[in-house]
Amino acid sequence: MNTKVKLISAIIAIILQPTSAFAADDKTDKDIEVLTVIGKHAHYKTDEAHAAMRSNVSLLNTPQAVTVIPVEVMDDQLVVTLGEALKNDASVSIGRVTTDRERFSLRGFTLEESTNLLKNGHQHFSKYRLPMALIDNVEVLKGPSSLLYGQSTPGGLVNLVTKKPTYDPFAELSVKGDENGSLRMGLDVGGSVNEKKTIRYRAIVEKEDNKNWREYQDGSAQESDFLVGSLMTDIDLSEDLTLSFHFDSSDEVAGQDSGALVAANGNVIGGDKLIWDMPWTKIDAQSQNYGADISYQLTDNWQIDAGYNNQHNERERWESKPQTQDDFDPETGIYENKPYDKLEDWKQQAFYFDFVGSVELAGMSHDLLAGGNYLKHEYSSLKVKGDKQQANLKDGNIILHQALDYADAKAKDESYKYYGIFTQDLITMNDQWQALLGIRFDKQEKIDADNSSILPKFGLIYHPSESASIYANYSESFEPQGDVTNDEDANFGLELDPVKGIMVEVGAKWELFSGKLRFNAAAFDIKRKNIVLEVNLENNPDFEMITTQGGIQRHKGIELGVIGEINEDVSLITSAMYLDAKYDAHNEYQGNHPEDVPQLTASTWLKYSISEDVALNFGAFYEDDRYADAKNSLVKSGYIRFDAGLSYAVPLAGNDLLVRLNVENLFDKDYLAGGENGEINVGKPRTVKFGLGYTF
Repeated sequence: MNTKVKLISAIIAIILQPTSAFAADDKTDKDIEVLTVIGKHAHYKTDEAHAAMRSNVSLLNTPQAVTVIPVEVMDDQLVVTLGEALKNDASVSIGRVTTDRERFSLRGFTLEESTNLLKNGHQHFSKYRLPMALIDNVEVLKGPSSLLYGQSTPGGLVNLVTKKPTYDPFAELSVKGDENGSLRMGLDVGGSVNEKKTIRYRAIVEKEDNKNWREYQDGSAQESDFLVGSLMTDIDLSEDLTLSFHFDSSDEVAGQDSGALVAANGNVIGGDKLIWDMPWTKIDAQSQNYGADISYQLTDNWQIDAGYNNQHNERERWESKPQTQDDFDPETGIYENKPYDKLEDWKQQAFYFDFVGSVELAGMSHDLLAGGNYLKHEYSSLKVKGDKQQANLKDGNIILHQALDYADAKAKDESYKYYGIFTQDLITMNDQWQALLGIRFDKQEKIDADNSSILPKFGLIYHPSESASIYANYSESFEPQGDVTNDEDANFGLELDPVKGIMVEVGAKWELFSGKLRFNAAAFDIKRKNIVLEVNLENNPDFEMITTQGGIQRHKGIELGVIGEINEDVSLITSAMYLDAKYDAHNEYQGNHPEDVPQLTASTWLKYSISEDVALNFGAFYEDDRYADAKNSLVKSGYIRFDAGLSYAVPLAGNDLLVRLNVENLFDKDYLAGGENGEINVGKPRTVKFGLGYTF
């Protein structure tokens, strides 16, 4: 344990070593006004994360650990998926990745797809491929954030901030691809419609033809086609009133890949490239989002913001559902498949309002926020099962796709709505001290699952200087449960309490080099309690099981991070986390570590601008040993992966053609990535990626 903590310190020390040569200059020039010139190579530091406080508050005045991954980092890394962006924050672990979506954990707690992801501050349902072509930056809010956003798991939230309309006209053509044959072409345009620039727009379209390096048993590669389009407008109705509209739509058709099966010795059965699913498996998914936001400046000190978003997701799946975990026979190569077809439909409406302002009272400044949010979620599905069939890994026989009729399908419907109101006060007592006080009331309405909660939040900030802050905070989260609905359960009809998350966090933030580089550190202790426990009753003649509550999951850790500009030529984003996560109380997993949660993670991405036109990139990403399941029966070995890249701005027709060439997994390291229930993603081998971008 001490060795791992020392390793984190060593990583950060090495990264920060160049700052020693500039320490004297930073101290001397701290009062000099600095003008930032934006050139061809943009730097990485961002000073605000709007979702953290739901207002424009500096991160130095935010008593919470927050990471902002800007578009400049994602461009340099040729990011295509959200997981590729989130690898830049060591507190995020990527779990199982399937064709249509990715799973994540933050500080070791699962990020739920319906509650822990936001889009421009709206609750956003994320069980589909998220269109990163629309995203300007990614905000990672760490720890319980239920005060402002309602129900969620206690690890934190991820907020996707989309690109916005622009005042001045521009157009960018882009092409991305890789050595596997993937090709992605995009167009991004923006500007003002009228001469006064009171009507502005942004339109984006991207077409992806993706080819995976993994193959089905007939030798064909897993492929997917993805198309996304978006239109955003801002309309200034007056100097104080702005109305915004947004719409985006995506369509994906892709083959299925459930992941690999790993033997007890850690070897991948059948080889890294093998896909157990049948070649005819497919997913066909569509998503539409539309809505509006309004911002009205009531006075110099008071503003009201409100927004509405409507989301509709549809998906059809043709699954072979290989039963590799329980039914694979390594001697014969035979495994069972349980094919099915499934239609799914999700509808979600979200609304929020914020009333933001500031007042002076009793010699203290109060930055006030009062608001609320409402969400209505509806889900329906039809699932029809086929006949069980056997496949054989050794001879690679392909079972046929059965013709299934939805008239024989089993239907499922679910709906709920919840709403909450909250208030928050950031009190500035003097130049050194600030305090944050907040409280929320939240209510969920769902059949057999009505819940209500009252949640407090407290924070204290001390500023030893204008460029530093030390903070402490206490916050809570909640996850509504329902009644026990199984009549074979001894507690049938019992109303379950919400699962609660409680966190205490202390941290520090320090800006160096006239605010160009920020150092972050945090120590946290999060307890998730009232976990639902299910116990089988083997000798009970009346009931099969009993459901109770009382499980406790506790995660304690330390995070370190640096982001920004070391000098005019060098930018970086780097982080490390040590995490002690385990079940303190559980009928089955007591003392175990959660699935796929490493103790030590670290990431670094550095950009060195050789000249105004040429830049080099280097990345390193480390994950410690992890358990592949909650039973802790299989260990996935730790690994470190290195990436490298080069960008070159080539003059062309009066503008620059930006050419990027990146190599992911530079040294072709074999490793196991995320997973779920024994099915594990194999790390991608060395892959050459390229990107072209032309702005005019």
